[in-house]
Amino acid sequence: MSANMKSLIESLGKSNIEEVVTRLQAAIGGMEPDNGELHNIIAIMPLALFIKDAQSRVVLMNPACEALWGISFASLQGNDGAAFFPADQTAYFLEHDRAAFASGKHLIYEEELWHPGLGENRWLQTHKLPTYDKQGQPHLLIAMCVDITDRKRAEHLLQSSVQELRALSEHQHTAKETERRRIAQDIHDDLAQNLLALKLDVATLHDRTREHQPLLHQRAAQALHTLDASITAVRELINELHPSTLELGLSAAIEWQMQRLERRHGLRCRLELIEDSVTLDQRQISGIYHVVLAALGYVCGHAGARTVQATLNLRPDLLSIVISGDGHPDQQTAQGVLDLGGIRERLADFGGELAVAQLAGAGTVLRMNLPGLLSAK
Repeated sequence: MSANMKSLIESLGKSNIEEVVTRLQAAIGGMEPDNGELHNIIAIMPLALFIKDAQSRVVLMNPACEALWGISFASLQGNDGAAFFPADQTAYFLEHDRAAFASGKHLIYEEELWHPGLGENRWLQTHKLPTYDKQGQPHLLIAMCVDITDRKRAEHLLQSSVQELRALSEHQHTAKETERRRIAQDIHDDLAQNLLALKLDVATLHDRTREHQPLLHQRAAQALHTLDASITAVRELINELHPSTLELGLSAAIEWQMQRLERRHGLRCRLELIEDSVTLDQRQISGIYHVVLAALGYVCGHAGARTVQATLNLRPDLLSIVISGDGHPDQQTAQGVLDLGGIRERLADFGGELAVAQLAGAGTVLRMNLPGLLSAK
């Protein structure tokens, strides 16, 4: 028995398919497929193995491969399998056989194969390694395959579950935003208008009591002060629920929020608008705005930034939003982790992703990329 054959036998118990295929190639060398020693070695291999000639005809196939394919070697020997597999699969197999011979490399890919016994397609991970004769012409194609159907089905179920969860999350966020908008409109139409009407009445009373009823005039002035504070609070509540600037677009709403942070919290805020050529619907504007709002809250709250910058590059093919601040959290709190998780989840609803950088002495940077919003102005 040759040294290459001994090395091949030693490799049979290994889990590294690439190593087994490589050793098999060395063991075959210039052998012909009908070599009895080669037949015996391949027959005991637990992995599904088959060998094709330069014309993609099956010349050798072990029992493990027969079981995996549901076809006997006697039925496939000397042909390319066109009588057993759908035409599109046969064409696919031949194409990859030619690609393997052309590349001269070990190719690994996933493919579907019709199993006649089970009456269904099975997913296989296939390894192919070509050999060549002394003149450098294609000789044999050594191939192994592993059934990955269960894994592919599990991936499909997982992907379906993720899509269902995202759809549910999107529905919840949309319903929440619709409710916010409705409540904000109701407050504006009822409470805010009633407060303004009441202020007009009290202002009239305040003017008419100026000369002859000083005590009532003073009480009216106090009432006006209280009404002004109430109207301001109602406006803040409306803006918290659904800022009117959202109707002007995403960049306008973010700019308004940055100005608001300056006024209310004394922060130094800067907005850099690189490009604003994308057209978004109200659902997208509102959703992305609240993501940015959460990112600003994280940078200002958890990271303790006093200087904040928002950089917007809103192109039709990619929305890039970067929120950065000069603060850095001493340690990541549980609430901070949850807030970042919420931002990632909401971005995922739009097909986006979040990258976070927190470097000592360099502050905190949140980069949000949202691809695929392709409607241009």
